[in-house]
Amino acid sequence: MEYILEMKDISKTFPGVKALDHVQLQVRPGEVHALMGENGAGKSTLMKILMGIYTRDAGGEILFDGKPYMVSNPKEAMDMGVAMIHQELNPILDMTVYENIFVGRELRKNGLVDKKAEIEQAQKLIEECGLHVSPKETLRNLTVAQCQLIEIIKAISVNAKVIIMDEPTAAITDREVELLFGHIRRLKEKGVAIIYISHRMAEIFSICDRVSVYRDGQYIGTGTTTELDEGQLIKMMVGREITDVYPKLEADIGEVVFEAKNIVRADNKVKGVSLSVRRGEILGIGGLVGAGRSELVEGIFGMHALSQGEIFVHGKRVKISSPEDIIKQGVALITEDRKVTGLNLSGTVNDNIAMVAIKKLLTHGLYNKGKARRASEEYIEKLNIKTPSADQIVGNLSGGNQQKIVIAKWLLNDPDIIILDEPTRGIDVGAKRDIYLLLGNLVRQGKAVIMISSEIPELMGICDRIMVMCEGNYSGEVSREEFSQERIMTLASAIKV
Repeated sequence: MEYILEMKDISKTFPGVKALDHVQLQVRPGEVHALMGENGAGKSTLMKILMGIYTRDAGGEILFDGKPYMVSNPKEAMDMGVAMIHQELNPILDMTVYENIFVGRELRKNGLVDKKAEIEQAQKLIEECGLHVSPKETLRNLTVAQCQLIEIIKAISVNAKVIIMDEPTAAITDREVELLFGHIRRLKEKGVAIIYISHRMAEIFSICDRVSVYRDGQYIGTGTTTELDEGQLIKMMVGREITDVYPKLEADIGEVVFEAKNIVRADNKVKGVSLSVRRGEILGIGGLVGAGRSELVEGIFGMHALSQGEIFVHGKRVKISSPEDIIKQGVALITEDRKVTGLNLSGTVNDNIAMVAIKKLLTHGLYNKGKARRASEEYIEKLNIKTPSADQIVGNLSGGNQQKIVIAKWLLNDPDIIILDEPTRGIDVGAKRDIYLLLGNLVRQGKAVIMISSEIPELMGICDRIMVMCEGNYSGEVSREEFSQERIMTLASAIKV
């Protein structure tokens, strides 16, 4: 049997969108098979059909292990031997690690859940995975990277024959990526097939055997990673060549418009860090996952209590006790986890874009629907948001388009200082480039941008200066003339040179 999984002639239509148009996928046992394509190409939709989350349109067929495959929910898919690790993590945050691993397939003894056996098995799986957490820890207290590894443990523990990994490295450090690749290689040796969805080219070439490319809901082709190169893949994905991956627009850099001095968070996750950013400047904040970068900007933004520190906007000291105080000063924070803190997924594009700047959309004290619609349509065009209309439900859009909506809702409020936390996480080359150009245009208009990213090439490509953090402390700063990957990595890992 050549293929463990064959999906032939699969189509899927949503209201107003043909998400998949007669596509195919063939996966061999023990191979890592990449799915690539821009956001909205149909990769996630295809996988959701495989997991029983969506039903495919009439016609087409799926064969698993040579037999017809029909599932109507993820539990049935897992029972058949197909597991998925989602791009936007879906753990149950208030349950423990071991409960998350065995949810829906609890170990039982005399009809009751055998907690002791679950904890023991979970401990064994965690140790095999090289993760240092207690099986009794609640997921809410773990980092995104740790939660992701728990999802991987869950998939391994069901003895799946096919594991779908959707952007598995989007939120984890290089060291954790190496650990993950180790697990993938071990799974390959056992004959497990991995379907690997990622936008990171380097990973595709280092871990994957074959690649299937999709564009606008259509199947473009499949090739091996030894035959294809990066340029050919990008061309297959976007239908055109992108030569300049990190476009940098020149802007005049002016006076300091925002300063945070000696920030210490009450929970000690940030220890005496200072930063400043000038008009027309993009300041990058680099560091490994867990360095305290998000914690710093969330502290500045009034989301967490500070035990000391001062914040100055346009040279004036401001007192911040809640996000509302700093939003009034013309500061915006675009958060890392768009599903939890950035969007109302069941609302329309229009509702989401209007969310922050509601006061701007009033006429004589009443919400003006016409104004709101004009504003959202302007941003749909400006940011190249792919949606059938402003009335589309945000949850139905792809990750890259959701991210653009989060950015649009803050820009509508016309902030002077824009802080972005991992703005391009989990989005494709084309959408990333749109966001880089957008940031370039913002600083050209005299705005100041602070951007956190775990991708050093991205920071080096578009920032004027990079400040680096390590374990909650300020580790150093590099100016554009001195940018080098080694220098930034050295600061991030606090290696004394």
